[in-house]
Amino acid sequence: MTGITASFGYGGLSNQQTLNLASLSQIKDNLQEQASTGVKSSNYAQLGETRAQALALQPAITQVSSWNSNVTMAQNRLTVTQSTVSQIATMADNLNDTLSTLVGNVSPTAISSASEQAKSYLSSLGNLLNTQEGGSYIFSGLQSSTAPVSTSLSSSSLASSIQETVKSMGNGSASDVLSETLSLAKDTSQNQPFSAALSTDPVTAAQQKLKITVGTNQTVSAGIVATEGSTSSETSTGSPIRDLMRNLMVVASLSSDDAGTADYTQLVQGLQTTNTGVTEGLSDISGSLGIQQNSLTSQSAMLAQMKAALTTQLGTAKDADLAQVSVQLNDTSNQLQASYSIIANMKGMTLASYL
Repeated sequence: MTGITASFGYGGLSNQQTLNLASLSQIKDNLQEQASTGVKSSNYAQLGETRAQALALQPAITQVSSWNSNVTMAQNRLTVTQSTVSQIATMADNLNDTLSTLVGNVSPTAISSASEQAKSYLSSLGNLLNTQEGGSYIFSGLQSSTAPVSTSLSSSSLASSIQETVKSMGNGSASDVLSETLSLAKDTSQNQPFSAALSTDPVTAAQQKLKITVGTNQTVSAGIVATEGSTSSETSTGSPIRDLMRNLMVVASLSSDDAGTADYTQLVQGLQTTNTGVTEGLSDISGSLGIQQNSLTSQSAMLAQMKAALTTQLGTAKDADLAQVSVQLNDTSNQLQASYSIIANMKGMTLASYL
């Protein structure tokens, strides 16, 4: 009878203690996980009343990070573009110096040297316009996967047409040659010598700048388009790069036989006028790139602040209070130890222990 009573009493209490022990063990495991990971739970479902806030904040942080990556990509692109435009501007400045030496009485050797320099510059200009950054062409605008220059500038059909026009100067005036070569450079036919997307007027080309998303319904321009510019005039195609290309092609077509003629001098002076506009246009482009760079720097700082604020909010929702966790973990460990002691003592109890 005593054994039955003891067994019954121990069995009922033991079951309750076992349940309490399992619950305390689970609580201890959770607290230990919080102490080791620093977060209340790796499972959003167990965050309680802060779950909704955490679920909303995490994708917001991911979105801000994505925008910041776009800004970084654009900044890298602009850095390369600015450097390349600077090299093209240096080329234009050097051409101005060359044209100054070609005015007046010059030797056939000087003209031949200028022609060879222009041909070399044409090759360099084509390579610069096809510069890539991150696998995309920086002067192609929206069509960044397509090279802006589709053929070698010095051997293009445009270069050949300009050469034929310059050779005909003896049969016409220099003003006719300047007008005709300018008209040829304005040609927006595909592969003359630009890709299909860039073979358009300068104003339309300017609208094809690559756009980068940097915020909700917010985009910024990143770079320039090779053929962009303003409305054409009697001395310019409207595009600084098209004008530089045309001027180089004309100089590359000059022959030593042209030295000393009145038409030759007028032709060079006409190129000087156009090329002065080229250097000014490239300076404006460099300035616009600088404005884009400054804007992106400000945007990057703002996004960094936004991400920090959102991360702080997410931390408030998810991060564990380690000081509080330490106290709770200690209390739970003590309760577990007490439960183990009770269960151990109950095993030796008899009916007399209940009386």
